[in-house]
Parts: sequence; structure tokens; C-alpha cells
Amino acid sequence: MILNRPYLVLAAVAAWCTRNSSFNPGGWFDYPSYSANPLLHLKAKPRMSIYLDTEEQGSLVIDAAISYEVGSPITPSCATGVSQGQELPLKVDIFSDGLLLDTAVISVGSTDNEIPLRLDGLSASLEPYNITVKAELSDGTTYTTSTNVYRLPYPDNYGTVSRVDNLYGGLWYQRGKESSWQSIFPYTYYVQWTLYWQDNVTTLDEFASMGYNLIHIVPTGSLGESPFPWDQFQPYLDRAAELGIFFQYDVMWTATNDTTMLEQITQLRSHPSILLWYQSDEPDGQGHALNSTGLARDKMRELDPYHPSSLALNCYDFYYPDYAQGGEIIISDVYPIGNNVTWSSEYNTACNATYGCCGCDDCNGTFEDISVRIDEFVHRDNILGWDKVHWSAPQAFGDSQFWKRYPTAAEEVVMALIAVNHGAKGLVAWDFPTTAELSAITQKLAGVLTTASIGEFLLETPLTKQLAVEGGSRVDAAVWVNHQKKQALLSVINLNYSDLKGSIKVRLPEGLKAKAVYQNLWGDASWQIEGQNTLISTGGLLGLQASLVVLSL
Repeated sequence: MILNRPYLVLAAVAAWCTRNSSFNPGGWFDYPSYSANPLLHLKAKPRMSIYLDTEEQGSLVIDAAISYEVGSPITPSCATGVSQGQELPLKVDIFSDGLLLDTAVISVGSTDNEIPLRLDGLSASLEPYNITVKAELSDGTTYTTSTNVYRLPYPDNYGTVSRVDNLYGGLWYQRGKESSWQSIFPYTYYVQWTLYWQDNVTTLDEFASMGYNLIHIVPTGSLGESPFPWDQFQPYLDRAAELGIFFQYDVMWTATNDTTMLEQITQLRSHPSILLWYQSDEPDGQGHALNSTGLARDKMRELDPYHPSSLALNCYDFYYPDYAQGGEIIISDVYPIGNNVTWSSEYNTACNATYGCCGCDDCNGTFEDISVRIDEFVHRDNILGWDKVHWSAPQAFGDSQFWKRYPTAAEEVVMALIAVNHGAKGLVAWDFPTTAELSAITQKLAGVLTTASIGEFLLETPLTKQLAVEGGSRVDAAVWVNHQKKQALLSVINLNYSDLKGSIKVRLPEGLKAKAVYQNLWGDASWQIEGQNTLISTGGLLGLQASLVVLSL
């Protein structure tokens, strides 16, 4: 495996995200120049990251978005129509190896158009099918894009198969050929083996009883030894299967030695407790070879195409296209509580865009650091033509290194929910055991976020974020709409430590009309409907108050 090192990563220089006073670290994302004229960004992707030969029907998701960053030029007449808000038809033909599979008509400027795709004509294979999409405007202008569709043979010896929903970003699993697919919103902690698990397998029962539905064991102590202590660890895997909870399994991959990773995936890929693999922990911060995570992911897919892979990125802007290749799921670990983000208490240096480490890369020390990181990663994904899923790692630690205190319970909730408001489809807090205060609040939050009813909103319906808010600044609001059930989930968070007095109004997306507040899931704020399209809290919002309510439409 040939590894490409980031430019100027010097072994003799202490650096993080390759920042040191003597040089510009480089690695910043190369944004395209802004186009003066609108572009058509044609994009296609399978609804699910994999399909199985037990499925005869799938779908493609096709975007015909108008962009000023990426895409192909449109004719002046089409550009005029777009600027006037006209609905311009775009004829779409779908091919596989030159064979026409289907035809549809979508609108220029539309996204998330789901087109049925019959799978029974695609023989089961470990290799993907290349699907070509040709789109034509009424004036004859054509556009082309392509994507890969997997229709894998069903793995009869597997206990669990999992996949990513490329439309809404959720994770789905199937336990057994006759079982239905289920969505899951993972909520858990990173937990070091030596700090909690190793003493007794009953720690799994205790952890599961707290409401968490995923386990991430950080392989410290004996789990980092070679050969791996399978006899010691196997009871944990089996007990997790009995309890019905899953592993995000840490394969202990390193950039220079993938032997352990290959051994563990081969050993564990068929175990029913495996939901996904965790490939890398902050490879960007550590300055691993640029192509290392992508090469590792290719090897993992060869061994096991039936489970996705995740990794955690710590840097705001350091070779994102290279490091993010390693996972379908990108976990952002942004820790803004209790640290000075402009002056490093560890190294007595300033922290800025090219220099210093303060424990939160390119942060302002606010909750918005979390949402900005997710939004920016999604923006880059769109430019790259990717469909990454984003999770978040809320801070649940303190009193160490840069962080002089633990978050409060209210801060913990805000960090978790602001990530969810901006599209995070899973939460893995660092780390457990934590304070009694944080343990209590995360157990309570797990009791809400891991329920099937909330999962239907977060994982199976479209998200509209950054709703318009009147009556106060720094109020983050988002809504998920289930038109079939005529319900919506509204999340509102006051990011201020101070109270917002007076009425707070949250305006729903245009065309969405609410009849009543059906259920209050989190928080004490009292909401009423005003004019069908606005939610109002006449009592304002307390500092760091968060609210989750279900609306009847």
C-alpha cells in the first residue's frame, strides 16, 4: 500500500491538523469560482447504498439542482425561465450498459426526485452496475451523469446487513432474510475498554438499560494487544446480540499496519451485533497519509460489502476530500465547552487559521461551531458529488488538557440537538463514564431520540433547517415533515445562555400549515399555533432551553 503524506508533515514538529508557526499547513478545500450564470447540477444516486438479490424493486434519486458553483451551463432561455420561477421540464432516460431501464420527467431546479428502478434485471453481483442518466431540455440541450448501483447476493451466513439511505441519510439494518428493514438513530458514547467494560460483561446490560442503542468500545488495554484476546471479547459480542444492541466496531486501523483490521473484519463480519465499522479516529488531525483512509475503505469493502464504515474528522479544513474518502459516515468531533479557542492553555501559543491547537479546530467557542462544521462538510460533499452521512460527537468530558470544565446538562442537550437540527443522523458522545449530571441527561435524551416514532421523522422525512425566527437572535429551529401521517416534528433551541423575554415566533416553511401541537417530547416551552404557519411561545425561551414538539397538520 503506497501512502501519500500530507505536504510538510514533519516528524520533528509538534502539530495538529498540521499547524505549526513555521509554515502554512495547506490542505484547504478548493472551492470553485462563483458562476455569473446559473448551472444545472445533474446528479444521480441509488436510494440505498446496497440492494440485495432478495429485493426486486429499488429506486434512483435524481437531482436537477440550479447551482452557481458546480454543473453545466443552461441556455439563456432556460436561465430566464428559472429566474422567473417557471417549472421547466427535463426528460430523464436511465440506462444500464446501453439498455434503457426507465424514463421520467422532472423539473429543472428540483431535487430528491425518486424514480423507481426494477432490480430483477440486474443479476446479483459483488461488483456494482454503472447506471447512466441522460437528461434533455425541451430545446434539445442534454446533460449526462452516472452512478453505481449494488445488487449483492444475500449473505446467508450474516446475522445483520446494514446500509445507508442516500435520500434521508439514515442507517437501516436487516436481521435475517425474512425480517423487514428497520431504521436506527444511533445514540451512544465512546467508551474505553479499560475504563468501564473490561471488568464484567454485565456492563453491557447496564449500558443498554440506560437507553443507548449502540456500543463503541475504544480498544484500550488488552484489546490493543496482539494477538487479539478473542476469548475475552467474544462474550461481549454475544451478549450484545442477546440484548439487541449493536456495535460500531473499532477495527484499530493504523495507516502503516492494516493486519489487525483485516483480521477483525474477517472474524466479525457475520456476527449479528455488527452494525458498522469505525475505521479511523481523527486521521486528519494526526496527519495520516492522504490516501490512507480511502485505501483502507477499499480493502474493507472487498472483505465486507454488507456494512458501511465511519470515521471521525477533527479538523475544520484540512484535506477533507482525501480523508473523508474513508467512510460513508463522517463523525465531526467539535468540542467548544470550557476551552479558550484563541489561546492554547497547553502550548501557550495563539490559535488561528494556520497556527496553534486549542482543542477545537477553527472554532469560535460557541454552539454554532457544531452546526457550521456539519453544514460546511455537507457543502463540500455537494461540490464533490458525494453522498456522505454526517454524525456528531457531543462533548461529555472536561477537567483535562484544553477543557477546564465539563459541560452542564443544558449545554449537552444543546450540543446534541443543534447537530440533529443540521442533519446529524447519529450521536456518539466522548466519553463515558462521565459526570452523574451528564449521564442522567443523556439517558433522558436517549429515551426520546432512539424511539421508532422519532426515528420516522429524523430518518425517513425531509429536513428543513434554519427556520425564520422572530423575537430573538441565535435561536436555531428545524422541522421534519411526514405528509403521510400529517405530522411534523419541530425542534427549537435557544443558543443563548440568557433568557429571551417576550414572544418567540417560529415560521414554518411556505405552504406548511399546522393545526395543533399534538405532543410535547422535550422541554417546558409552551407553543401555540398562530395563523397556521407560525408557532409562538408567548413566554419566550429560557437560556439554553430546547424544545421538541410534534405538530398535527
